[in-house]
Amino acid sequence: MSGYAAGGVALVIIGLYATITRTNLLQIIIGLEIMARGVSLVFILGGAQSGTLAAAQAVVVTTILIEAVTVAIALSLVVAAYQHNKSLSITALRRLKG
Repeated sequence: MSGYAAGGVALVIIGLYATITRTNLLQIIIGLEIMARGVSLVFILGGAQSGTLAAAQAVVVTTILIEAVTVAIALSLVVAAYQHNKSLSITALRRLKG
């Protein structure tokens, strides 16, 4: 089990690194999704070790559904930003005034 926990923590760290260091909006969304997968894995492992695997799975499935809606909204915002700026860079969005 500790190998899976290390893998989950590694996914969280990789996702956090991608979210902080990237300037492309799609890469940031991918980093957030990688981080969410790591958190889900660690949550399932915690449920398995504590004996409440069914409850942990129910919470993770609910979280996955919420993340799917969040990603759909984020991707629609990325498409709108691309149509306005013709760029996926955060620096182009920072130059907007309004």
